[in-house]
Amino acid sequence: MIGLLRLYAQPPGNRGAPGNPPANSSPAARAAGGFLCARSPRHPSRLFLAAALFGLIISGCAAGRVASPAASYDTPEAALRELAASPPGAAITATARVEISSPTERYPLKAAVMLRAPADLRLESIPLLGPPDFFLSIEAGELRVFLPEKGDYHIGPASRQNIARLLRLPLSAAEAVGLLMGRPPADKESGADYWQGEQEEGLYRLDRYRAGEKIRSLWIDPATARLIRVRIFTGREEAAYTAEFADYRRVGDGFLPQRLTISGEGVTLAVRYTDTRLLDDETASFSLPVPEGITPTPFAVP
Repeated sequence: MIGLLRLYAQPPGNRGAPGNPPANSSPAARAAGGFLCARSPRHPSRLFLAAALFGLIISGCAAGRVASPAASYDTPEAALRELAASPPGAAITATARVEISSPTERYPLKAAVMLRAPADLRLESIPLLGPPDFFLSIEAGELRVFLPEKGDYHIGPASRQNIARLLRLPLSAAEAVGLLMGRPPADKESGADYWQGEQEEGLYRLDRYRAGEKIRSLWIDPATARLIRVRIFTGREEAAYTAEFADYRRVGDGFLPQRLTISGEGVTLAVRYTDTRLLDDETASFSLPVPEGITPTPFAVP
């Protein structure tokens, strides 16, 4: 990671063109098809019948291609209720391929991760050879990082500043864990705010406003109630970061995105999960123990 780490039907021959009889059909059938395509009946009753038959033929051919109107939500509150029920409600574990990249740097990492809402995280690297060389934990608002090869063990608050040293993205612990689990960032701030919702290109977009300014947008797939995109705004409605989620799989009683990206301030964090499952012991401690003979040092004040 960056900064502190520096790591690295019919057979085809029996089908004719839409609206025409098959090529091997009888002469009478081919003549009837040609009648619909090329000849106009002389009597109004025949015209009506031909039009009706033509409509049935067209609708029958196109039925598999015409999409039904996209589902939506009656209110923003209805969308939020369905979204809240989508992510897994329990702690999970997975193997993750993580990559932090910027225009000038790229840091890939394979790791075993544990995640527990709202803000607990445990990560251990899986090197190609040798034992793990990087450990990280966040629990009860405390961040711990251990680099065995250097003998460095750091402890400090899981603040945005300290997390940004590792991810180059100023996320709180709850934001980071929530996004890694496919959840919208928790917002505990109070104030006069409100939601607005509207359909946008097959998705339902929720915009949250506070004091007249947009502070976040969520894009939800109304057909599945899964989060597709999150955008957080700073003052003057400038985007602080955008997170996107894809390839949801069922884990326990909910769904977890198997791929996600978080982009902002010229940095992109990409994560791809495999072997996702529920954590056997939900009460397990996520905090890294201090190895014998190691003296922890606090994170330096930036």
